[in-house]
Amino acid sequence: VVVTSDGGFAVYKLLNSGPKLHYKGSIVPPMQQMLLSSISANQQSGNQPKLVRIQITDSKQLMLVLMLPTSSAGRALQGFVYNRDMESWMIVADSANFLLSDFYSPIHKPSSGKEGILSRVAKIVTSSASTMASAKQMYQRVVEHEKHSYQYIITRSHCEDRLACAIALDSKSEFETWLALYARCLSSSGEAESLRFLVDTLLDDSESGNNLMDTDNDSSQNVPSFLLIGIKRLGLDGKRIIRQSILPEMSKNRHLQRLTNEISTELDNL
Repeated sequence: VVVTSDGGFAVYKLLNSGPKLHYKGSIVPPMQQMLLSSISANQQSGNQPKLVRIQITDSKQLMLVLMLPTSSAGRALQGFVYNRDMESWMIVADSANFLLSDFYSPIHKPSSGKEGILSRVAKIVTSSASTMASAKQMYQRVVEHEKHSYQYIITRSHCEDRLACAIALDSKSEFETWLALYARCLSSSGEAESLRFLVDTLLDDSESGNNLMDTDNDSSQNVPSFLLIGIKRLGLDGKRIIRQSILPEMSKNRHLQRLTNEISTELDNL
């Protein structure tokens, strides 16, 4: 990977005959995005984003990490992955986001198997950032309201954000990991309707897919429709995920016992 002084980058294949251009682009758009997001968060310090790391990962994806010093003597980091089909950068990690989530941690360990690209970028960003100032600012925003309900909203949004990123990066293992955490979040709050729709989404087939996407049920508005796209895109076995990840989390809440038994019976009859 070669980065030029004007913000351009080029990825080359090293052949016996010499380097050959594979693809190219620019790191200016993510730098502008980071600068604009810092202004909207009242963190403008007059500094410009700086390149921390750019590399090709084991999964052959181009990863970029930028750093921006903040006015509070700290620093913010953002991680991006380049999508060659779209010819654009996707932001997949931000050191200032979801700090109050139950699942936020500067220490990232893969639940099983090899560490995915999403976990790798998040680990670099969150473990290298000075987040105390940002955490205090976010805490001040939520103390005016009921902390539990807002922490639940942040945790749920955190899961949905990670699920969307996992779909975009075609990361099956990380999609399943965050789907299990998403089910834990819903189960702990007793979101029976959302869990029912989530299960229906996982059990959906090609004949009933349009019905789920177009349903007017309120529960469908509480579960992001892109999960159905993710299940189909990644080719996952919905029944296996329900048995291994969803039902164990639901069984921890006794108020969901009836729904848990209903879904378990439904799976046995399929």
